[in-house]
Amino acid sequence: MFFNQYSKPFSVISKVQSLALVLLLGALAQVVLAQEDHSQHRMAPQNQDHDHASMTQEQFDELREKVEFYRELPNEAIVASMGRMRNMGGMISGADVVGEVGILALAHGYTDEGNVQWMEKFDSVSESYPTAYGLGMAMMGGEHIQRAIDGLEAAGAKTILVLRTETGEANSLVYQWEYVFGRRDEASYLAGPRVETEANIIWGPSPTAHPIMADIMLDHAKELSTDPANEMVMIMGHGAMTKKENDMDLEILSKHAAQMKDKGGFQDVKYWNVQDDLPPEGRAANVTKIRDMIQEAKDQGRDVIVVTNVLTQSGVMGRLKADSDGLGAKFSDRGLMQNPLFSEWIKTALEENIGDL
Repeated sequence: MFFNQYSKPFSVISKVQSLALVLLLGALAQVVLAQEDHSQHRMAPQNQDHDHASMTQEQFDELREKVEFYRELPNEAIVASMGRMRNMGGMISGADVVGEVGILALAHGYTDEGNVQWMEKFDSVSESYPTAYGLGMAMMGGEHIQRAIDGLEAAGAKTILVLRTETGEANSLVYQWEYVFGRRDEASYLAGPRVETEANIIWGPSPTAHPIMADIMLDHAKELSTDPANEMVMIMGHGAMTKKENDMDLEILSKHAAQMKDKGGFQDVKYWNVQDDLPPEGRAANVTKIRDMIQEAKDQGRDVIVVTNVLTQSGVMGRLKADSDGLGAKFSDRGLMQNPLFSEWIKTALEENIGDL
């Protein structure tokens, strides 16, 4: 397993605690065995797929050309950055779950805590369908995704629904996944191994534009709301790197904002992306714009509630909170996946894309 939240130091353990620990370790062992039974993994799921330190100068130059954030960084800094982006793949469902329809959940990857939050959302479907995960940006290829597909095929899957749990429809990560699956000719990062499978791949949706996401953000705003008619809600998003793709994201956020204002009765709902992967000066300009909108509302006597379209509490959530600190705004640090409605999106995606298969 790739997380270690279950390991805690202790000095005295009661009999009840001992029994609980035995049961917990037994459950974890079953999960590990299920992953081993279901997959002819090429590498252990917790390992990195690539030795980034062995990259060629041509690869460094290609990354600098494709990723603006890397353009001014030396090779060593790029290696350090990529080394923090873990690629992991394996099974979520147990060894007893078999079937001809499988689910492959893809995500950027988060901290250990965020990965746990993400995987828990697939517990209900993984009881009925072989379900695998692919976490990571696949910057040098899709070997971790191949492991997940191998596990699904070993569990009998002949059709695989790919669910891209990212809050962006058009960005470099989505393009790289498309490359890995042969849906795009050019890699958005580096070219590398693509997946091979005999299964029928259904390229499923992301949650980005689904109205359920607006309902989730509305729930999070209501939790902090006391007087909607005198409140401005600010939606802060991660955003894509390029203007074209970021504008597409903002168009989606505009629809979510309109839905939230209509249903929530707020005085206003505004939105903007920080474009978190931009070089510092570009990101800082977006943060300034957001802070100006918050400050304007405060100057007009309104209370401000900040919500985000971030999936988990890890990583970017802390940066967004820091970006809005000091202005007297209430900040919701709940990730979209922590809301029960996110499970409804997963069920809806299955019903709409698998149907009677």
